[in-house]
Amino acid sequence: MEPKIRISPHMLDPFHRILDVGLGILILLGLYYFFFPESLYSKSTHISILFSVTAALAVVSFHLAGVYKEWVGSDLVSECNRIIAAIFLVFSGMLLFGYAFKVSSVYSRRVVLAAMFLWPLLLCLERFVVRKFVFRIFADNLVSRKAVVAGCGDLARSLEAWVAGNPWSGIKIMDYFDSANRGGEGAFSCAGSLSDLPEYVKENHINLVFIALPMREESVIDELLQGLADTTAQIFFFPDMSIFKHLVGSEVAHVAGQTAIVLRSSPFEGMNGLIKRLEDLLIASIILMAVSPFMLVIALGIKLTSKGPVLFKQWRYGLEGEPFQIYKFRTMKVLEDGYDFTPARDRDPRITNFGLFLRKNSLDELPQFFNVLNGSMSIVGPRPHAVKMNEDYRKHIHGYMLRHITKPGITGLAQLNGYKGEVRTDEDMQNRISFDIEYLQNWSVLMDLKIIVKTVYKFAWRQ
Repeated sequence: MEPKIRISPHMLDPFHRILDVGLGILILLGLYYFFFPESLYSKSTHISILFSVTAALAVVSFHLAGVYKEWVGSDLVSECNRIIAAIFLVFSGMLLFGYAFKVSSVYSRRVVLAAMFLWPLLLCLERFVVRKFVFRIFADNLVSRKAVVAGCGDLARSLEAWVAGNPWSGIKIMDYFDSANRGGEGAFSCAGSLSDLPEYVKENHINLVFIALPMREESVIDELLQGLADTTAQIFFFPDMSIFKHLVGSEVAHVAGQTAIVLRSSPFEGMNGLIKRLEDLLIASIILMAVSPFMLVIALGIKLTSKGPVLFKQWRYGLEGEPFQIYKFRTMKVLEDGYDFTPARDRDPRITNFGLFLRKNSLDELPQFFNVLNGSMSIVGPRPHAVKMNEDYRKHIHGYMLRHITKPGITGLAQLNGYKGEVRTDEDMQNRISFDIEYLQNWSVLMDLKIIVKTVYKFAWRQ
């Protein structure tokens, strides 16, 4: 019988560290060879520096973005989001490097932008192929880590389904143990009681123990942990978080020296906040450079068609409910820029003819990219409502103020789903809030880019 080569998912970690950086360099090299082959000789020194800087930034950025953190236990979408975030950091670092040393004009923007698009695309494709096909082909040779589950309820069923659908994880569930009948549609029979589990772990050399018991059974869990103290198995506790599914936050944090489950937090703390800010600065700068001539034409049109200033500033609630002044092109004959105002309605006589054109095409929102640059807004996020609207709706719309744990945005998930403009009923506002919370619960760089692309597409289609 031929010996089998045993494959572990963790063997891919050094391979991916080399591949991720090397592929970026190869893409840059290939694009230069395709578009500007003569540059490889005439600008060889500058291109070598570009490769070196890109490699250094990639090593740091992929680590900071957590691309290699717990690869086996993460899903494909989460890993691709981290890859996109890492390459976005690389791109931002390259822009800063080019600006600081005044060498940005030496390099081809076409090559760099194409590389920043192809790099994450190919890496995500490679991850997909490895997870869905390569590991399935070598499934018999995978080094399995044997696991048992404490619990036979719905949560245990979810663990079983995930492991069955992700053979690349290298986890094999051996059996299930419980001391109570959990009931429910997902419940199934167990091999024994919880008191039998520690001995089973020792006799069968189990590597992992998944505790899928209700948090209220503290004494049962404590007794189980005492029994497992004499084993070498790694232990993971999966609390049933379904009762918190409507809240924004699902992480474990360390606060005041204690471990806490975060029930509500902004998704833009720490590294995510830095990535979000870099995303805003980069995209807002590009858009403003592209539309600045049109903004000058709009400003001239406002001056020629009505009396008053070009820009209209109004107080809105922003991050953590702090007021800020939002910028818009003036579309009305009046300036209601205080806390109290009358919302615009269909055929509002206060709106000028030119202002009506701006509103119909959302062109009055363009100055808000200056709000993005000064940090009071983001490109994607919950749309900011006027102060008076906030004070009215927060009293009777449950969870209304959750939208203020992040910066307001120029566009958002609610607007893509048709909830924009005049609010006619409380149901309209409730639906807006539901989409805002959904965005906060599921945020990723990829999600932001999708919303931006779809917004541009809808704008272009409307034209």
